[in-house]
Amino acid sequence: MKRIWSVQHSSGRMSETLGRLLGISPVVSEILVQRGLHQPEKAIEFLRPTLLNLISPFCFCDMLKTVERLSLALERKEKVLIYGDYDVDGVTSTTLLYKVLIDLGLKAVAYIPHRQDEGYGLHAEAIERAAKMGVRVLITVDCGVTAVSEVELAKTLNIDVIITDHHEPHEALPEAFAIINPKLENSGYPFRDLAGVGVAFKLAQALLKTLGNQEVGIQSELEFLDLVALGTIADLVPLVGENRILVHYGLRQMEVTSHPGLEALLEECGLADKSLKAGQIGFMVAPRINAAGRMDSARAGLELLLTEDSERANELARQLTRENQVRQETEKQILAEAIALLEGEPLPRVIVLSAGHWHHGVIGIVASRLVERYYRPVFMIAEDGEEAKGSARGIAGYPVLEQLSTQAAVLTKFGGHRQAAGFSLHTKDIGKLREGLNKQALAFEESMFQEVLRIDCKVAIDDISGELLRQLEQMAPFGFGNPGPVLACQGVRLHSVNAVGKEQSHLKFRFGSQGEQEGIGFRIGERLPELKGLQELDAAFALDWNTFRGREDVQLMIKDIQAEANWLNPSTISCPSGDAYQEVAAAREEPEIEWLDWRNLTRDKWPITGHEPLWIWDSTGSKPILKFGFDSISTEHTLEEPNKTQLLDQDRVGNACESPGMILGLPLTEEDFREGVGKLRKLGIFRIALAGFQSPPEELVHQRCFYISREELILLYRDLLAKSKTSNPFHWGADLTITNKEKIGLKILEELGLIRCLGGTDEIVLEWIPAQSKLDLNSSLRFRFAKERLDQALKFQHKLIAAPLQWLV
Repeated sequence: MKRIWSVQHSSGRMSETLGRLLGISPVVSEILVQRGLHQPEKAIEFLRPTLLNLISPFCFCDMLKTVERLSLALERKEKVLIYGDYDVDGVTSTTLLYKVLIDLGLKAVAYIPHRQDEGYGLHAEAIERAAKMGVRVLITVDCGVTAVSEVELAKTLNIDVIITDHHEPHEALPEAFAIINPKLENSGYPFRDLAGVGVAFKLAQALLKTLGNQEVGIQSELEFLDLVALGTIADLVPLVGENRILVHYGLRQMEVTSHPGLEALLEECGLADKSLKAGQIGFMVAPRINAAGRMDSARAGLELLLTEDSERANELARQLTRENQVRQETEKQILAEAIALLEGEPLPRVIVLSAGHWHHGVIGIVASRLVERYYRPVFMIAEDGEEAKGSARGIAGYPVLEQLSTQAAVLTKFGGHRQAAGFSLHTKDIGKLREGLNKQALAFEESMFQEVLRIDCKVAIDDISGELLRQLEQMAPFGFGNPGPVLACQGVRLHSVNAVGKEQSHLKFRFGSQGEQEGIGFRIGERLPELKGLQELDAAFALDWNTFRGREDVQLMIKDIQAEANWLNPSTISCPSGDAYQEVAAAREEPEIEWLDWRNLTRDKWPITGHEPLWIWDSTGSKPILKFGFDSISTEHTLEEPNKTQLLDQDRVGNACESPGMILGLPLTEEDFREGVGKLRKLGIFRIALAGFQSPPEELVHQRCFYISREELILLYRDLLAKSKTSNPFHWGADLTITNKEKIGLKILEELGLIRCLGGTDEIVLEWIPAQSKLDLNSSLRFRFAKERLDQALKFQHKLIAAPLQWLV
């Protein structure tokens, strides 16, 4: 089925402003805006991730009591069981927590259930065996949040259960000693998309902070980030927010890993001594660990990551490669059988297939392959006598777990996420499940089952360059939630196209009048006849490097190619609550603003009584804020945070009013001014007074522009250097007491490679890195942005004070 190509309209001024402030390509700035990163400071934090932005593990409501319980276990020398899962997320979670507990001196044992014999999650038999072994604390990783009866059993056996999980909870929660899960409604944690290994790392952070050797400092936590990155990438959680930080630094740590097993696995994959990308980990490294758990027992994968013996690690890495090859053959066979079952039949809205000889450990991968081929939700089921186990994968807009829950009456067990889930049922009920899921799917629009290829930006073939690719690479790591950018050329000149590869299954393209731009399309060789005679076509592609004989060229990685694509142009920013939407909406057909010039009037001369319903965009504080009412306003600039209680619900107070709105105090930046005007326009206010325009304190302008001077950076640099001579790594102040300017300075020095920072706990830990050569401050994106923003802000303020009102119009 021909895919629809969806491309967003240009975001215009916002993209231009972002590109100018950050000094980046118009293509990159457009993509950042389309992904919700139109505010320069947010775009910088995205492009330059920092460990300073890690969240404290003690935000979890149950973290403190968990640490206290494990401290008691250490004191009492109690045995602690870590109970994991057999996928990569579960294996890395188990490995990480086991290593940390052992390093801290606890008596820990690790256990991962057998996929075929036991299945996912906590099991009564394993808990009973643990009790006989003398286990007094059981910690689940990547599982446990739905194990109500199993936790109850553990309690009767005097075992305290600590659940660390990231799966969606059911309505009834286990009565565990503690539950650490960011998806709990009252977890206390502000980021809900951590992988299981991310949650385990948070517990490890809290334990190392409380029980660890403080002299070891930053390295004791950083050395586990490679495991965090591996599990996070493999589990397909969104690579945004804290996950992005963990994977960014985890990939760096993986390149110098201290874990012999991971080092051997990278060697086996041909990735040793290379700069690593998330895609390589997801498609080459993770499947080898997964293969052990899928085909038999995950113990080999766990042993590989735990071993300190390099020779044993190499042996296990080779074993996992062999098991992965068996997995690939099994997957290929099941996929062929599944396609045969579907060919020649009308394609249902929801594909539900089953067979008695299919391997349960592989059907999830096959489900993903079928989604790619047919663009339908797929439920694959492996029958085993009267019982059956299944794995499901969804498409955009189809909530797998929610849809499964509608069929709870025919399921014996189910759990998972929005886009992937596992389930069990009686074999006799498979037909009922198929019928029920397809009946439920009738509620969805037909268009949801039409595959849409999202195009991030249209470009001309001449826009493509090595510099553009280098800037796009700054958006990595790419994966679920942050896909690699897809660009498109419309009506591009096709110079030549030829089949390549052992089976002629790939196509090599030359684009441009002289064939100057090369492209490659994998597994589309059968389309050669339809493309051969074309002179122009539409091409959708990603960019990558093609290295040959030491030369690097930019290559188009073809995602789709059409003689004439079916283009869909949705509304630019389709979410009405988004800032970008408001900016576009404000430019539509609305009355022109009538500006009232009160800039040089004292407050007592303003031509209002003070009793009118008055909306005010107050720019006198450290942050602009929308207020309602006259009495609480002040014309004096202040460094104090605005009073949050004055930020009112504009829908509750009412919309359009006859009295004017007000921009109070000189806006510090053009963005602040535009935001205020946009909010007043949204309220139906088109008479806006400019009042109290006094030059603000220099410090306030610097604060709003995230600016720290060269001289201030030098002072900070010298302070850190002096501290590093006493101890390195060293603690540098409580996170809550460090000023914004100091934190900006730390981020700039980190960007320049002078320090390593670790946040996320009560104190910031720093490690000094001696400079190898003279450094240029302007090589820091943060420093360049702050300088540019300050310069633009001062120019804009001068215009607002001195320019005639006609300039605003």
